[in-house]
Amino acid sequence: MVQLHYSKRPKVLGALIKFVVVPRSGFNWQHGMPNIQARWPAARVEAKALAQYLQTLSISPTPYLPILYPHVLANGMHMHMLAHKAFPFRAMGVLHLKNRVRQFCPIAVDAVMDIHCYTGDVRPVEKGLEFDFVTDVYVAGQKVWEEISTYFAAGRFADAPQPSVGASSFELSSLSDAAPIKPWYVPKNRGRAYAKLSGDHNPIHTSKWAAKLFGLKRDIAHGTGLLAQAVEQSGVITQGPELGWQIDVVFKGPVYLGSHVALKANPKLEPQRFDLYSEDNPKPNFCLAIKPLQYANGS
Repeated sequence: MVQLHYSKRPKVLGALIKFVVVPRSGFNWQHGMPNIQARWPAARVEAKALAQYLQTLSISPTPYLPILYPHVLANGMHMHMLAHKAFPFRAMGVLHLKNRVRQFCPIAVDAVMDIHCYTGDVRPVEKGLEFDFVTDVYVAGQKVWEEISTYFAAGRFADAPQPSVGASSFELSSLSDAAPIKPWYVPKNRGRAYAKLSGDHNPIHTSKWAAKLFGLKRDIAHGTGLLAQAVEQSGVITQGPELGWQIDVVFKGPVYLGSHVALKANPKLEPQRFDLYSEDNPKPNFCLAIKPLQYANGS
């Protein structure tokens, strides 16, 4: 087991260097995914950082954290897990596919949190494998928030079992007859702005020239930043002490910086579903489901 401990939000420069220079052993099904854990006890939100997040993503302030803000707090921990020499893949070789977030009750902006991240399940799928990073957030010993971030790694892996029916994580299909409910513009400087907030300085988000080296037309927006803005623009989530929520998102394709996007919905057919479209792309950039949870303590 690898255990990483932090007394404050980890800086990511060291992780970025390791992404490039640390050799990787590759994945083998006989050994499975290494058990890598990261903990940040007594975590607190910096008021200035939260204010910048709200302003950047046009999110209205409330007495509670935006439902996706714990992902921002944990992002540096995720990056150090990906960068660790025990992790079998290079970070640039994996694709962020989807997220499931469950908030059991709202988190006050001044809450003292214990954040625990760890490697989760791994599944054989067509053309490669899926693996999960799990994040749990506790306040006063009670789990108030959890997230499963799912990634895809392409390739053939030694002793790989055959993918089984239903073994893949959840999926969301495009809405039919969806109409725009909210358009907005993603500015060209969003990549750098969100990188400062989240610590995710992947060059495909901050440099159009670097993005082109990876086969993209130009730099692209961070998916989780767009997701946070889409959740806000949907107007679905209300933050009351008795309310819990689940968010499922499947990322389908990139949104280029400097693009107009539109959130689309078909409330008569699927009132809890939304798709995000960019410019004249006929396919959604991501599919999103938001549903309430019965209040629970997360146990």
